[in-house]
Amino acid sequence: MGTNRLGDGWATANDWANHRPLITALYRDQNKTLKQTMQIMEETHNFFATVRMYKARFQQWEIEKKIKAEDAVEIFRQQSARTKAGKSSVVYIRGRKVSPERLQRYRYRAPAQVSEQIFMVERDLAASPSEATTSSHIVCRTPSPSPQPEDPADFRAPLQCMQILRGYIISSVESRAWQVSNTDPVPDAFTWAHYLATSQGLIAHNRTEEGFVLLDICMEEYKSHLANPDPFFWLATYKAALLLGSKNIDLGNLFIKYASSLTSIVLPPNHPFHAVWSRINMTGLQGLQRCAAALFESYLSVWQEQTGLLQAGETSLVQMAFVFIQLQCSGVLSYPFARDALQAMMSLLSNSVSSQFLLQEAKFRMVCLLLEKGRLDEADVMTRQILEWIDQPGKPDPNEFDHLLCKCLWILFEINDKKGNIEEATRIGHKLVHACETTYGSSHLQTIDAISALQSFYTRNNNINAAQEVAKQFHEYWGSFCAVARKKKGFPHKIEQPWLHRCIELDEDEKLIRQAIDLLERNSLT
Repeated sequence: MGTNRLGDGWATANDWANHRPLITALYRDQNKTLKQTMQIMEETHNFFATVRMYKARFQQWEIEKKIKAEDAVEIFRQQSARTKAGKSSVVYIRGRKVSPERLQRYRYRAPAQVSEQIFMVERDLAASPSEATTSSHIVCRTPSPSPQPEDPADFRAPLQCMQILRGYIISSVESRAWQVSNTDPVPDAFTWAHYLATSQGLIAHNRTEEGFVLLDICMEEYKSHLANPDPFFWLATYKAALLLGSKNIDLGNLFIKYASSLTSIVLPPNHPFHAVWSRINMTGLQGLQRCAAALFESYLSVWQEQTGLLQAGETSLVQMAFVFIQLQCSGVLSYPFARDALQAMMSLLSNSVSSQFLLQEAKFRMVCLLLEKGRLDEADVMTRQILEWIDQPGKPDPNEFDHLLCKCLWILFEINDKKGNIEEATRIGHKLVHACETTYGSSHLQTIDAISALQSFYTRNNNINAAQEVAKQFHEYWGSFCAVARKKKGFPHKIEQPWLHRCIELDEDEKLIRQAIDLLERNSLT
């Protein structure tokens, strides 16, 4: 437990400040004791402190795990008064929300004397407290409507970020810094987000060095985005932090610190982004994760107010619709907001191949989730249904959906790999690489990623000779990719399709995906 560490190994004041959000979240988890919190911090984060140090910090931070008797009595008094006035209540102690379930558990387990006090105040049999004796750190108020955050302490900084970004969007549109009518919905952001996601895929395939090379390119490119942001720059930034944090908490926090530091170097001191990052640093990754839905929807709402969301041109409209589908499937947008926006977009695409394509892409979100949950047979059936749609005659351009074909081949490859169908997985794996080479080119990121997955497959199945042959091909293509990257001093290829990546980047929910599919099915038939 760290009690034998030398004195210079203990956590410093800066260490406490940097780890405060994580320590607070761990300790407030009702299933974790102080000892368990300390153990996690030591083993996972190399953070060492004594019990006395922790207790001193908790007192300084006003963190209490248990509800005090006098606080409980005051909470039930306020709740009872509000109920009689026909008001619902949400409860906070020192800015921290207290769940109704926790209050009920307290009621059932309270000592007899405290239970009697609660009984008295709920029936107005106790004397009303004076202003001087009322607990000022207890707040009972009406819950905020979704998607507004309800915890004033945890969400004050994100709410301020929304206000700052709102002003920034309005001024950018009014000053014509963003020529909305002539702009596709941020292909640069698609490129950046795609490369970032692929870097994590390479790392997952034990291509750590190449994955971090790609990540470094993304970080360099971030500078140009920061100096000349497009309308959806901040959505890409939020998504990047959430993506990296979902894979590795430290990596997510590192990105937040990097982007914040870069802001102070690239931009003038009075730029709005400085104010935004100073507040994001207050919440850390965990705060950003908790308020992601409110931030995304607030940003898009302002954008909709200023410019509308219906893009000129079918390609731009499809791109925008897909972004909304993905965000809705991740729970980052409320269903009514996503529904209204998608219905408006789909009404302009009604009965077109594009509307059917969006439906297939929504189904592909379900395929990815089924694969992730190990429901391989269901994933296989739905993937083949998508392939049947691709093969249907009558499309204006038969090759228009080759990227969807590649993604489906990738899924079939992974399904057969997981089922242990080595021969079939091998056949589909080679078909996948060939399809990517034909569609994107040999040095394209999609092709390189497919080759990396095939090599990883051979290695896991002890096919050393085949793995070595594929490795040669990988290094050849990777060398060409890096040469172009050096020449262009950035991304070798531009990614204009937000749907190009094949996997779930953020957590997605089956119920939400089904809602999106049902919505698209209804609107594609009208």
